[in-house]
Amino acid sequence: MDYFIYLLLGFLILYVEFSRKKYFVIDHLSLFHAFFFLVYVFTPLAIIFYGEDVVSRDLIYGKYYLGKNHWTAWLIFGSYLAFLAGYYWKAPRQAAGSVVIVSRISEDFIMRLMPFVYLFLVGIVFIYVQAEGGLIQAINNAELYRSGVVFAKYGFLTRLFPLNQILLFYFFYRLFLAKERRRRYTSLLYFTVSVILFLIMVALANSRGFMILTLLGIYIMTAIYYRSYFWRFLIVALIFGYGVIKYGDPLFHAIPDLVHYGFETFLSTFTERIDRAGAGGGSIIANFTHPIVSLDVSLALSGGEVAFRYFVDFLQAVVAIVPSALIPIEDPKYVMILNTQLMQGEEVSTVLPGILALFSYSLHGVGMVIGMFLYGMLGGMLSEIFKNVYSRYRASLVFIVPLIITYGYFVFRGSPRNALMSLFMLLVVLVGFLLFAKIAYRRGGHVAA
Repeated sequence: MDYFIYLLLGFLILYVEFSRKKYFVIDHLSLFHAFFFLVYVFTPLAIIFYGEDVVSRDLIYGKYYLGKNHWTAWLIFGSYLAFLAGYYWKAPRQAAGSVVIVSRISEDFIMRLMPFVYLFLVGIVFIYVQAEGGLIQAINNAELYRSGVVFAKYGFLTRLFPLNQILLFYFFYRLFLAKERRRRYTSLLYFTVSVILFLIMVALANSRGFMILTLLGIYIMTAIYYRSYFWRFLIVALIFGYGVIKYGDPLFHAIPDLVHYGFETFLSTFTERIDRAGAGGGSIIANFTHPIVSLDVSLALSGGEVAFRYFVDFLQAVVAIVPSALIPIEDPKYVMILNTQLMQGEEVSTVLPGILALFSYSLHGVGMVIGMFLYGMLGGMLSEIFKNVYSRYRASLVFIVPLIITYGYFVFRGSPRNALMSLFMLLVVLVGFLLFAKIAYRRGGHVAA
């Protein structure tokens, strides 16, 4: 019976996505649907038809609860309906659509600021790397820090790294979308520096996701600007993404051996890690199984062995922004650590819960419905704000696209702390713009371009 509910949900998602009118060819609801379909429709169906062998081997304790709750499929379906109700609720959408933002910061001012911004970025990367004992040692340590159990000495500096993503998007927009001739060579220089910094930051973060999401952002910017899906490019990008997901971790692990011991040792380490990943739960599907397994665990234990969290993780995410070295605020156990312990029995890495498990840990099935309704309402308001801002400022894609990606990716991630960390610099820059902007409320409608 469960597979029928998942199939019905899948058809409903596809119908909503392809029948609705879009302002952008790809928007945050598109990304939401893509991730929701992947982790809460495709993955459960794969588990039903292929068995637990496709589940990641890291979820050793979580697999004990997999499939034990026969209400899981129904709750997922109901949560999606609650999301749609929130998304299409007219009152908050109309209120958001009446907000008018007029920027007072000129392009000349932005370009004059750039040398100082890039000096700041290069400076924080240099400080971080030197504190780790050099670039190679920092890359070596990246896999350990990625677990979330051990932290770098100046780990708080990594919260500033996403500033480079904003700059990368901005100069990509200037050079390849708007094709501005003014200061073209200066923009090309800044874009090149951002690409170099991006490659260094990918290595320091040991993150396939950071690489894929940044490249996805460039694709979405291009698709929105030209109002085209660029299907041939998209197919190539999907193949590349498959390669990154399958071979990214072994590659990151083997790079230090290339520097220290040469190509033969690098190749040996690389192939060994690939073989190890393929042994038991190493399929591509395994990379997407943690949200559905986490949901079953949360439904089985929340309110019983595990106390309800009552959405406290959103407050903890705000607290976590403050560097503990500056203000010693104790950050209590957050949902990702709890979920990891329930999945693995110990904190040896981090297991993201996914959006539905996050809400289920908060208040079981009721939390799922409330949380998804509010998340849908937020999405509806963002839709109106994005339309108004983009109709006046095409360059606003630099801010809109990261928010589109974060909104969709949160379905897969389900960690307010991680989401806020990745958005921290974007929010800082946005607040800076808004402080110097004129903001008005025009009752009753959108602002014409």
